[in-house]
Amino acid sequence: MTPFTFVAMTYNLWGEHRLRARRDALKSLFAVREPDIVGVQELHPKSRALIDDALPGHARVDDAFPGWGSRGNIWWNRDMFHLTEYGAEDVGIRGEHNRLFWVRLKPAGRDDLPSLVFSTAHFTWPGHPQERLDDVNPRVDQARHTVAALDRLAGDGPCMFVVDINDYARPLWVMRQGGFTDSFAALGASSPPTHPVVPLVEPGSGWAAPGAVQKALDWIYHRGPLRPRTTEVVDFFYEGQAPSDHKPVVATYTLA
Repeated sequence: MTPFTFVAMTYNLWGEHRLRARRDALKSLFAVREPDIVGVQELHPKSRALIDDALPGHARVDDAFPGWGSRGNIWWNRDMFHLTEYGAEDVGIRGEHNRLFWVRLKPAGRDDLPSLVFSTAHFTWPGHPQERLDDVNPRVDQARHTVAALDRLAGDGPCMFVVDINDYARPLWVMRQGGFTDSFAALGASSPPTHPVVPLVEPGSGWAAPGAVQKALDWIYHRGPLRPRTTEVVDFFYEGQAPSDHKPVVATYTLA
């Protein structure tokens, strides 16, 4: 059978922070590196409208629940996928309307292929007031609840989870124990840092703070009959402006 190959992206959009200055860079990124499916974090109604304009051939979830417009959402190429189901699962992520956002997509015109569950989340920032107060890492349980939710939603079928995991150790181990592999590890590689973007142009201050720790926070995980072919952390600037303080991660997959 003809292989079904698509490009997936994960991107933390940095909320509304300096969005007016970044809007042309964001639009340019999606025009130059147009993904077939993208899950985003730190969404804002203004950035959602911007992506709608930048990806006219894509659809997204349109739902009254506020989190789909203010926390996360998923866009997919209408010619490649058809939406059959979607939802927002509470997996313990702190903050109002924070959820595990997911869609079930059927490859267009391919009755021989199973549907794909694609999901996105933004795990709690380590500087959250509750974590600073009790000194307990909530992202471990968030990862466990995420695995349990995706077990229920996808079973052994093809499943992808894109995330700003806001951590470097324990939650990643939980995902691996749950049968998920990140796109870099599957190809025998290690992820370059995804945060912060350097140089990050800030009016009046020049660059990002000196000594900022470079870390890989953004991941594309997969499980089931999916094969990554290529993956990268994308360095992108438009007229000297970065689209976000995070770098997008992109991977090309084949659905078996």
